[in-house]
Amino acid sequence: MSEIADFLRARYAEQRALALAASPGPWQPNDEHDEVIAVDGITVAEGFALSGQQLRATVDHIAAHDPAAVLADLDAKLAIVDWHGAREATGFDADGWEHTGNACQTCLAGDDWPCRTLRLLARPFAKHPDHKGEEWAP
Repeated sequence: MSEIADFLRARYAEQRALALAASPGPWQPNDEHDEVIAVDGITVAEGFALSGQQLRATVDHIAAHDPAAVLADLDAKLAIVDWHGAREATGFDADGWEHTGNACQTCLAGDDWPCRTLRLLARPFAKHPDHKGEEWAP
């Protein structure tokens, strides 16, 4: 496909490995909102170093980004990356994968490449050594 799509797939694979290695989700705050508890009852994180509202907000933030949520987010982002590699007409790529249906018109036309959507998806990884900097800036 494209260098930026391959870059995104590699970053998402790294994030997926981290999520799969973590305590199982869903995570949730305990009743006091000072700890994050995994589905198996194990404490994932403690907010003891914080106080008051910041503690509760931090614990809630960690719980909202449990492995199950991260995996769902990665699946959605991968679907976007794959959609950008689709073709209008039915056909097969070099790996034998069939592509049908709609695709990003910007990508199909070859205008403004890489597509702004893919450049936006790459933005969180701007400090990664393989990121192309200004070339991939949105």
